[in-house]
Formats: sequence, C-alpha cells, structure tokens
Amino acid sequence: MEDQLNLITGLTVPQRKKVFLWVASRTETEIINIFQDGVKQSYQLQNERPDLPGKVVKYCAFVSAARHAGWDTITGKGYRVAGEEQYDDFSHLRKAKVADIIRRGRTPVLRRKVLAYWGEIKELKGNGTGFRPISDYLIEKRNLKVTHTYLAQIWKEVETDV
Repeated sequence: MEDQLNLITGLTVPQRKKVFLWVASRTETEIINIFQDGVKQSYQLQNERPDLPGKVVKYCAFVSAARHAGWDTITGKGYRVAGEEQYDDFSHLRKAKVADIIRRGRTPVLRRKVLAYWGEIKELKGNGTGFRPISDYLIEKRNLKVTHTYLAQIWKEVETDV
C-alpha cells in the first residue's frame, strides 16, 4: 500500500507528514480551498484508478491538492522545488563544474605536503613497498590523508622527469 501511495502522491511517508503540518499552518480559508481542490482531484483520480479504495483516493487527492497549493515551493519565493525535468535541464551545468574541477586538479597544498615527505616515500618505494601501504603510513605516522592513486600519479610525474 505504501508503494502505491508513494507512486500516486510522489512523496514518501515523512514528506506526506510534512504536508499535513504545512496545511495545519495555513489560514482557515486556505485550508478550505485545499480541501475543495482535494475533492475535485479525488473525482479525477477515481476515474483514472478505479482499483483503489475511496479513502486512499481521497487521501492522495488531498496530498496532491496541498502540493498544488504551494507546499513544495521555496518559502516566500513561489518557485517550485525542482522536478526531474528541471534536474535534467541543469545537467550541462553540472558537467561543466565537474570538468572545471578535473581541469584544476587537486589542491596544491596536498601536493606540497606530499612532496615534503618525498624522501620517505622514495625510500619506502625503493624497498619494494606499494603505494597502499605508503598511503597508510602517511595517514598514521604523518597525519597526511592521501590516496594511493594520488601517490602513484605524483610518482609518475616526479620520478619519470628525473
């Protein structure tokens, strides 16, 4: 039953509870309008889903009416919370931000800290130690959180240039 309610209303149980809190905070006139819209929507929903019991239809219609009345808008702004379409619209911006982060690379602070211990890293690597144990050593003994892949990357850059 909960899965059907989630699909019909588009909300989870905690979100539906928040809808009722929001409705309770409205003025009496707004609550009456929400109930009236819920009644109208229940007839439409009953036509689309005749397999559902009447009480479930009325509940879902009320939640839908509350959403339509503005529950899922940003407070005071009137903008609805982004749906899947808006999320897809901004995918190019997210890709550009990720590309910028990749282009800039890691912060030079971490690189400087790793290079400060380069003598130890080179000695450990010369003794046949892998990058994972070296990374663990730096985390435990030098309090420097660095991944083994980053160590391998710096190793390729520094040691092949020599």
